[in-house]
Amino acid sequence: MISELDFNQIVTRNNLSQEEIEMALNIMEQAIENHRAWYAQLHEGLLCKQGFPVTITDVDAHRKCGLGCWFYSHSSDEIRDNPEFKTLEAIHQSMHDKARDLVEKFNLTREVNLQDYRLVSDKQEKLMKSLVTLRDNLINQQHSFDPLTGLINRKSIALILEKNHSYSIRHRTPYSIAMLDIDFFKSVNDNYGHLAGDQVLRVLSDYLSSAFRHSDSVSRYGGEEFLILLPDTGHENALAILEKVCKEISQLCVQYENKEITFTASIGLSDFEGGKSVGEIVHEADSALYRAKESGRNRVVAYQPGS
Repeated sequence: MISELDFNQIVTRNNLSQEEIEMALNIMEQAIENHRAWYAQLHEGLLCKQGFPVTITDVDAHRKCGLGCWFYSHSSDEIRDNPEFKTLEAIHQSMHDKARDLVEKFNLTREVNLQDYRLVSDKQEKLMKSLVTLRDNLINQQHSFDPLTGLINRKSIALILEKNHSYSIRHRTPYSIAMLDIDFFKSVNDNYGHLAGDQVLRVLSDYLSSAFRHSDSVSRYGGEEFLILLPDTGHENALAILEKVCKEISQLCVQYENKEITFTASIGLSDFEGGKSVGEIVHEADSALYRAKESGRNRVVAYQPGS
């Protein structure tokens, strides 16, 4: 299933925090400019017979430029283990190695070997394309997240839902959708202030991120409402998972300005059945959420036709 839900994997499971994405974006932008300047320095040395900087001649030049310095010394394990970044750095190192070979031969003969020059140019072009592509991917990922909670946003979950729905139709697998809403959230804002309400949303989001499985998707759908997708999950299993989650939410405690804030949540559940569209299932989960609110809150209610 993972291979067919690439968007889900990219958006929700790259293990990069928003801070890491923002830092990586800045590094990509700097690397694009710095390697344009690096390429110009290479040409100046070859054409004008000026000296070459260590970022060209050193055996570890790929580690000493800004991109390499960050990747090898300051980036997280998640960045270094990420396939896109690993591929980028392999291209980056190869370019520096070929440039050093070109310069070493030039320093001996004072002539530019055309084949070596074309190889370096090709490597530099590949690096620039990789930097721009990765930068654009990071921008897309950044726009896929809710800035307050760090969860994926409504637009992103909509794409994931459609991909999961198509997969379930093809492979005849079940799935469930839950709509979760914080009970009396307006009272939290009124009694403690909107900053306290924001903290409640963050704490709940952190809990939801850890409470569900790696294959599940948790999104902030709007305001204090969250949508959860449980792939390959039938009704009974989904109900058991959500009832446990509902109970554990009621045990959460938010610390804010020496005050303790507790809260509960209501959850509506709907399941995929043949012939239903994604929109219908989401609507059913929302209707079940409304029933949960009506019947006392702090509970899970499954959708019943005609309710």
